[in-house]
Amino acid sequence: MLALALLSLSPFVAAAASFPRRSWAAAAAAGLAALAGVALGVSAEEASRWQTAAAAAWAVLGSLWVWALCAKRERELAASESQAVTLRAIADSMTKELARLRSRGAEIEREHRETLAFYGMIKGLSEAISWEDLKPKLEGAVEQYLGVTEFALYLDDSGHGRRRALTVKRLENSPGKSWATLERYLQERSLTPDQAHLSTSPEPAVGLPIAHNGERLAYFYARAPRGATPQALLAKAQGFADEIAFAFRRLKLFSEVESLSRIDGLTGCYRRGDFEERLNHELVRARTFKTTVGLMMVDIDHFKRLNDRYGHQFGDQVLRRVGELLNASVYETDFVARYGGEEFVVILPRAEPEGAFRKADAIRRALEAERFSLALETIQVTASLGVAHFPRDAATAEELVGQADAALYQAKAQGRNRVIDCSMLRRF
Repeated sequence: MLALALLSLSPFVAAAASFPRRSWAAAAAAGLAALAGVALGVSAEEASRWQTAAAAAWAVLGSLWVWALCAKRERELAASESQAVTLRAIADSMTKELARLRSRGAEIEREHRETLAFYGMIKGLSEAISWEDLKPKLEGAVEQYLGVTEFALYLDDSGHGRRRALTVKRLENSPGKSWATLERYLQERSLTPDQAHLSTSPEPAVGLPIAHNGERLAYFYARAPRGATPQALLAKAQGFADEIAFAFRRLKLFSEVESLSRIDGLTGCYRRGDFEERLNHELVRARTFKTTVGLMMVDIDHFKRLNDRYGHQFGDQVLRRVGELLNASVYETDFVARYGGEEFVVILPRAEPEGAFRKADAIRRALEAERFSLALETIQVTASLGVAHFPRDAATAEELVGQADAALYQAKAQGRNRVIDCSMLRRF
């Protein structure tokens, strides 16, 4: 009886051992129950065999039922796990996509802010009315938009290769520290200022022209920051140059109009009003820094006689050539103006008397060597020059002009075609 009781309990044992994932245990239990039922049936008495058969049938069928339940549960769990894996993969994919969208959104927002800032900078550049006004705005725009702090920009004033520095920042020991070194650097690499270029030696850098409708306006050179890609910097700098070119062209036109209003159209020299303003400015600077200012007055000899004999067109030709000679004979820091009629003045900041006298005599000799042709006649023209110095000879602008004029008068009195320094007036 004990054996039958144990056999009857086998479905419950199978359920406990197999549920929910071990269907094989339920199948094994059904097999064992069948074997046990056969064994008990063979050894049982005739009267109890039906009980044994019933217990065996219960044990087998119960174990098979447990097996069916376990197999179904296993399928359900496998499906759930598969679905969970799929859902996890979808969740991971959605997380990655969300991160990408957030990153892209942040990038778009940054680009939007950068674009607004960039066009704000361009607007500020376009509002500049002078190169001096443009310079700090341009430096800020370059540092903010391009992310470079070591750069230079050279203006093309004439369109014939002569350039002056608008700004040079932190380019010591660099080819870009001056236009002379940068031009030589380009020539050694068979490059022209009209070409954009990348360089890795002697330093990673980019250079490119700024032009508007084919007209050269400036040249930009920048040392690439550490960690930056020169190719990316060049692409961004080219876009920057395209945007600021119109502002440069506009400002250049303003400068040309202003220059035309200040420069004598015949001689190419400044007008008298600008001379008087500049002389006062230079005297203030000289007093502040304890330096000197030289003043040279130039008068063409017998100019009225030339006009009367050869005509005013010839006189204009002489005036034009004298203006060209004076402008070509002085430094950029000097100032040449037409004082009136056939008289010219040259301001020489920080000039020493000996050097100013030599420069004046070189101008006199250059003009004396000129030959003017009219019909079949070759005409020689000379000039007389007077030189005075602040503070040696005068304390004010009016006194300085008066002293230079007195020296010029003495040069005329001594026979013309000569230079007289104010210090020499005591001898006469």
